[in-house]
Amino acid sequence: MNMRFAACLIMMALAAILSAQTKSDQAPSGTIVEKQHADSNEVQPAPAKIRITPEVVRAAQKKLSDEGYKPGRPDGKMGPVTRAAIRKYQGHEGLKITATLDESTLSHLGVGGGKVMATAPGDIGRGAKAAAHDIKEGHPIAAGKAMGKGIGRAGKAVGEGTESGVKGAKHKVAGKKSDESTPPSPPQ
Repeated sequence: MNMRFAACLIMMALAAILSAQTKSDQAPSGTIVEKQHADSNEVQPAPAKIRITPEVVRAAQKKLSDEGYKPGRPDGKMGPVTRAAIRKYQGHEGLKITATLDESTLSHLGVGGGKVMATAPGDIGRGAKAAAHDIKEGHPIAAGKAMGKGIGRAGKAVGEGTESGVKGAKHKVAGKKSDESTPPSPPQ
């Protein structure tokens, strides 16, 4: 299994090296310029956006409601009431407050594990593309950093997605729901 992963990683890096034929002053797609030099740029992989579907939003709204955060009607839309509930939940859980369903929030809620994990291959690809550009421009240390960032983000996405999937499955199996007599109140 590890040999397959390593072979896949090497193939992706080689493909990125061959496809990273861009001008020195231009960052390849999926990357961002980190440092500008007189004749070249150092680039790093851009973070991936998680594609949030109405089903994921609805599941998050139900979960927030079960935990007493009052996100409004579970309609699958990210309205101001839902964003306020997410913001309150993130603050209570010690997460970075973004008022969005990012990978950490989805993981803590136990929803959208597949969406989080789906970003992993792209993270590796963007890291390889940034590394190829940095090597071509004569920045080997930046290349190593770019590849490491891509692999690190992919690992985090897999870990967060797995955690989210396990939490979601655990709640489904255990039949956990809030006590019907009194809804739970979020800590003050």
